[in-house]
Amino acid sequence: MTHTEGNAMNFRSLVSTDVWRDLIDRGRRRTYPYKSVLLAQGESPDCVIALVDGLVKVAQSNEGGDHLTLMLRGPGEVLGEMGALLGRPRSATVTAARRCTTVVLPAHAFRGYVERHGLETVIYQLTVERLNSHERLRADLVNLPCTARVARVVSLLADEIGCPQGATGLLVELGMPRTELATMAAMRRSSVLTALGELQSAGILILGRGRLVITDLSRLRAVARGKELLGGKSHKDATPAM
Repeated sequence: MTHTEGNAMNFRSLVSTDVWRDLIDRGRRRTYPYKSVLLAQGESPDCVIALVDGLVKVAQSNEGGDHLTLMLRGPGEVLGEMGALLGRPRSATVTAARRCTTVVLPAHAFRGYVERHGLETVIYQLTVERLNSHERLRADLVNLPCTARVARVVSLLADEIGCPQGATGLLVELGMPRTELATMAAMRRSSVLTALGELQSAGILILGRGRLVITDLSRLRAVARGKELLGGKSHKDATPAM
C-alpha cells in the first residue's frame, strides 16, 4: 500500500516471503467465480483458504435472519484460520466479491504449518487486531453523523483493500452494491447514498459501479474524524439501520 495512515495488517504482511510461499506450495490451488461461497457460517472448519488474488466479502447472519456485511478482504489474507485452530464452526460466511484465486489447505495441514513456523503469536496478533478494529469502528459510529460514518467506513476499506489509482487517487473495489455499506456503517441505505453523494460533491471521492475512487484521502479521514463537510452541510440524520 502507498498510503501511510492506518494501514491494516493481514497475514501476508506479518510473515516472511519464504513462510508465505511455503503455505502456497503446500495447498491446492482453486479458483472461485464471482458470488461463489468460499466458507459458510456454521459449517465444519475442515480447511483454511489463502487468498492469492481477488476480493471477498465477510458477512454474518443473525438470529433474525439478517445478512450483515462485516468487511471486505483482499490478497494476502488467510480465511477460516481460527476455526481450524480451535476446532469451532465457521463464524461468518465468506463470498467472492470478484473472481478469486486461492490456495486451499486442509485444517490439519494448516495446524502443522503454524506449528512448524511458530506462527501462534502471529495468528493471535492478527485476530486481536481485527477484533479491536471492529470494536473501534462500532464505538466511533455511535457518536458520528451519517456522512462521517460513511467516511469512517470508506477510510477503513481504503486501508484494507485500497489500490493506487492514477497519481494521487485510491481505488476501493467494492464488488457489491454501495447500499451494502449501510450495515457496515449502521445506517439506513437511503442515508448511505445521500452521504456518498455529499462526499462526491465535495470532491473527496468518485462513485462508480461497484467501486469508489478516493481523490482526497486526507479530507476523507478528516470527515471520518467528525470534521464538518462543506461548511457544516454534512448529513445529520444519524438514524441507525433497523
